[in-house]
Amino acid sequence: MPADAIRNVAFLGTSDSGKTTLLEALAFHFGALKRQGSVAEGTTVCDFSPESIAKKHSLQAAVVHIEGPFGQLNLVDTPGYPDFLADAVTAMGAAGAVVLTLAARNDSVPFHARRLWKLAGDAGCARAVVVTKADQENLDLERIVRSIREALGKSVVPFTLPNQTGAGFSSVHVAGDQDGPWHQMLVDAVVEADDALMERYLESGAVSDEELERHMPIAMEKGTLVPLFFVNPLKGIGVKELDEFMVKEFPTAGMEPPSRKLPAVAGGRPDERLVALAWKVTTDKHLGQITYLRVLQGSMKPDMQVVHPHGGKGMKLTGLSSIFGKELRPVAQAGPGAIVAVTRVEDLRVGDVIVSEGSAEPHAFPLPEPFNSLAVRPKSRNDEQKISGELHKIAKEDPTFRVRREPSTHEMICDGLSELHLHTCLARVEARGVGVETSIPRIAYQETVTGKAEGHYRHKKQTGGSGQFGEAYIRLYPNTRGGGFEFLDEVTGGAIPRQFIPAVEKGVVEQMQKGIIASSQVVDIKVELYDGKYHEVDSDEISFKISGARALQDAFLKARPILLEPIMEVEIAVPSRFFGDVSGDLNTRRGRILGMETDGDFQVIKANVPLAEMQGYATPLRSMTAGEGSFSMRFDHYDQVPSYLQEKLVAELGAHKEAVKEHA
Repeated sequence: MPADAIRNVAFLGTSDSGKTTLLEALAFHFGALKRQGSVAEGTTVCDFSPESIAKKHSLQAAVVHIEGPFGQLNLVDTPGYPDFLADAVTAMGAAGAVVLTLAARNDSVPFHARRLWKLAGDAGCARAVVVTKADQENLDLERIVRSIREALGKSVVPFTLPNQTGAGFSSVHVAGDQDGPWHQMLVDAVVEADDALMERYLESGAVSDEELERHMPIAMEKGTLVPLFFVNPLKGIGVKELDEFMVKEFPTAGMEPPSRKLPAVAGGRPDERLVALAWKVTTDKHLGQITYLRVLQGSMKPDMQVVHPHGGKGMKLTGLSSIFGKELRPVAQAGPGAIVAVTRVEDLRVGDVIVSEGSAEPHAFPLPEPFNSLAVRPKSRNDEQKISGELHKIAKEDPTFRVRREPSTHEMICDGLSELHLHTCLARVEARGVGVETSIPRIAYQETVTGKAEGHYRHKKQTGGSGQFGEAYIRLYPNTRGGGFEFLDEVTGGAIPRQFIPAVEKGVVEQMQKGIIASSQVVDIKVELYDGKYHEVDSDEISFKISGARALQDAFLKARPILLEPIMEVEIAVPSRFFGDVSGDLNTRRGRILGMETDGDFQVIKANVPLAEMQGYATPLRSMTAGEGSFSMRFDHYDQVPSYLQEKLVAELGAHKEAVKEHA
């Protein structure tokens, strides 16, 4: 099917906006479903994963492929929780248009919805807005429309409006068809997208209905028009008007503008080399890895050989299918604009750009950095061999879930966007037969010194035959913050043979990695080796390595040691009415507020807060803000732990007594 007959639409919104129900109603109205499913009953075509059914919320993207006289529609349902943002972001790479779904409210648009709106605009997608739940009580239509236009921009123009809000909401009318302010706004938005049309309009003072309809897709594609619809998907009210507009006026895949920044595309024609973007990966126990692709250029056929995106020999694209929820339907060919899946191709990752010849760089989706962490370990010996592989499969499916080994604490760490995100991902691992235990990760504290000191250690061991002997004298100095470790060899007169000096340095470095007062890595010090002794027979490398390590311990405890803790740069978005509670709570967490910005009815707080104080922060933030607050954070710098906390931490980590014992 030609790209001009394909429309790819992603549905975005918050978790309470009814995206899945709306998409279900559209699929039913188009005749793709015999019966309209229910989120509450777990019978929708999009919420088919066990976790989505259990939580009654979409946790992964799903595609519904529909064909008709109008051509093809690929409707993409996305998660509403900000915790599962990855699939929403990557779906925008597959879609040419997005529908932002909002639950009706008199004031403000939720912060997460604004975030999605901006991401869609940055991606160059055409945009529309659907308002649901207008049948709730105490709603004011004028205030609903005004708050949306204030938050999302004056290009938002109502296309359908309800007969009334509340329980009496029973029908919609097309606002743009009537003479009045909405019709005039619609005309202004459409003519703004085309200079020639604007010129004719200014000369004649009118635009024909045919010209208006013909230019609506252009106006949406250029962003001058954002149509607004009111829909009650449960009762089917407004669904007909929305789907008719969608198949007539939404831009097609063939209209996508250069602002989409589609990777590796030349002309976008079906007779050019194949270019396809991998935007989602999932795993099925029967089909193996399933990769969702958006064809950007050229044509794809079953079992086609393509260039391996990670080098090496070519690869075969097996199981080419269209997507209908969890069902894959084999297709004979897919051209530009198509959204399809391939199966059992294990090497593909989200962001890979697949080409039939030549090469292409991977596409970087604007994904947030994961900032919540859990330490994980296998539940039993049987799980030890499988846990790493399964965790990395989840990381491939969700690019905001990451697995790493923390060298300073020797823990396996999983990073994600929230505790809910992490626990959901780990539940998938357990569902695949691998037991996982979790705990709060140890904070990667660092140790350093603030003063100068000298240290000394003589290692002497005699056990029948040759013994061990090595003695080292060092001076310890603080280095500049971030200056790292420096080792200075100032030995003169052959007090330590040259071949043993690297062993002293090696012993110092190994002790730095182990830590001295809190089992944490030692950083930013200078060690000067200035004297020592050796024995002609008994001295060896291990003796001087031990003496170097123990001499560092000796000097370190005399040089006013301190602990450093990671400080995060935190951004918190909360409704203005909760600002006082949240800022006061930050003060109790040793936070330092750096600045504030206003975004509509939301306050965005920027602050530096110790990581130790931010562990598990999502739960109290939701509690303080009635579930409306959200936050993100990233590492900023290390800073000194207050002395009153340092004593407590050293005692908790249980390293101080051991260090003192070794020093003695």
